[in-house]
Amino acid sequence: MDGLFRGRTILLVEDNVDVRTIFSEVFKNEGYRVMEATNGREAYDLMMGSDDSVNVVLTDLRMPIMDGFELATLLKNNPRFSSIPIVLQSETPLKNSWRALEVFDALLVKPCLFAEVVSTVKAVQ
Repeated sequence: MDGLFRGRTILLVEDNVDVRTIFSEVFKNEGYRVMEATNGREAYDLMMGSDDSVNVVLTDLRMPIMDGFELATLLKNNPRFSSIPIVLQSETPLKNSWRALEVFDALLVKPCLFAEVVSTVKAVQ
């Protein structure tokens, strides 16, 4: 476990409970405090209602109620959250999308190795 990241908080935004649970364990093992949300609306409401600082957001793209792109846009347009790095993990490749690059700090295409997700999250902080 890398002590440098101990005490960091990650918000996992994923509608698939199995995927969310696995990534929660992965990041806890890396020393992160993990917050979870099932969609973008729940994630945004959680951040708005919390005094806890989130250091990085890892979000899926396609989710019910509010997708990852809408969430990222809301966060980047809110001065309270605009500096928080957001990593997109999606089955939909968006690497060449200029719109995605405006709101996401990194783009990952599912499936990808846990090590790649963890190293990407650490790199954007």
